[in-house]
Amino acid sequence: MAIKNNENDWEIMILKDVKIDKVVFKGLGMGEYEGKKVFVPYAYPNDVVNIKVISEKKDYFKGKIIKLISPGIERKEITCPSFLKCGGCNWLDVNYNDQTMFKKSIIEDIFPQYVDKIEQCRSSLKFYSYRNKMYFPVTNNGNEITFGLFKTMTHDVISADQCKLVSPKIINIAKLICLHLTKAKEQVYNEKSHKGNIRHLGFRINKQGQLLIVIVTRKRKLAFTNQLVSSLTSEYPEIIGIIQNINSSNTNKILASEDKVLYGNDYFFDYIGQLKYKIHYQSFFQINRDQTENIYNQILRDIDKDSIVLDAYSGVSTIGLYIAKKAKQVISVENNEFATQDAIENTQINSVRNLKVINNDLEQIFNKLISQVNIDTIVFDPPRKGLDTSIRELIKSSSIKKILYLSCNPMTQKRDVQDLIKADFNVSKVIPFDMFPNTYHIENYIVLERK
Repeated sequence: MAIKNNENDWEIMILKDVKIDKVVFKGLGMGEYEGKKVFVPYAYPNDVVNIKVISEKKDYFKGKIIKLISPGIERKEITCPSFLKCGGCNWLDVNYNDQTMFKKSIIEDIFPQYVDKIEQCRSSLKFYSYRNKMYFPVTNNGNEITFGLFKTMTHDVISADQCKLVSPKIINIAKLICLHLTKAKEQVYNEKSHKGNIRHLGFRINKQGQLLIVIVTRKRKLAFTNQLVSSLTSEYPEIIGIIQNINSSNTNKILASEDKVLYGNDYFFDYIGQLKYKIHYQSFFQINRDQTENIYNQILRDIDKDSIVLDAYSGVSTIGLYIAKKAKQVISVENNEFATQDAIENTQINSVRNLKVINNDLEQIFNKLISQVNIDTIVFDPPRKGLDTSIRELIKSSSIKKILYLSCNPMTQKRDVQDLIKADFNVSKVIPFDMFPNTYHIENYIVLERK
């Protein structure tokens, strides 16, 4: 039954004894109440819960659990005090096998017509400390500068000093930087007043454990940088680069183009399999290195020998280089200048001669490529927005035979796949990969082949 109460002069609604049927996109538990769907976070299949309604629409409620009547799954002990508050983890209380089952069921829910082609979700080798990149916003905690992650759907910073997603070494270095910034009397940037200086602390760590540190500021001046560099590098000699990125814009974008190298280099080298990659601190590189290798091995298996492949949205050409040994020719297209420069060097480092790197927006060059080069296969790893309408239309009128589509957003991927089906493509394989353990995020891989 629904019970309405008055709380602080606001009328609230409580839905009692709601049974959760499944987990859906964005990790929400979904149940039903009096013919309307109910969506609630931190709820799992077969849970019975009382829910406080946060919002009500014509055909669904959104709410939060106020009482777990009976659990549908066994919960893990919560090991992070910021869980339920910060937006870093969603499923830290869920056993890992259940997490991968949920991710497979989410993909089945998004692509119901291909259920027989959806394989088991491929597990991550690591489920803690797997992120090789992290940017922490900073905040004031009394008189101290601290770091954290944004609270879900807000820009309130929640402490991340026990974050399970990154190496403990990163956490310790972040604490040391914050201590220095506090002693130097630096001010945290305020998004509303646009005053203050320190915006984010960034970290990248490679397979060898070497680190790049990025301090994002509003101003060019950063107090006592020599002391900061000396303190960090003496305690952590594995730090090979410290960069100050100067972002004076009044936007939520983390990085800007202006920077100063305070120590070492603005890049390092990392490995996927036997391949060596140069990576600028602003270049895209997959977050979970071990799982990335699993994905690339799958792509390699699905590439036809001696095919001509377009590696779209290629970053530092990680995929292009990985598949070059099987393809006849690979053309990598990337619009980020830093990533493109790294990609060119990576072809030289790995002595790959059948890969061409192009720095351009795919949307601007795609038509020319399709018309001038006999491309038969495309590997897509696009941003969350998916493929541009113009790209999909050009594919429809092309002679492309195979598309290998990797996506971090299955909903835009669904839109794109539905459109490509109209051009006589068939879905032959769907594999969810768990790139982001303890979160609801899924890296979904689909193979499309022309009839």
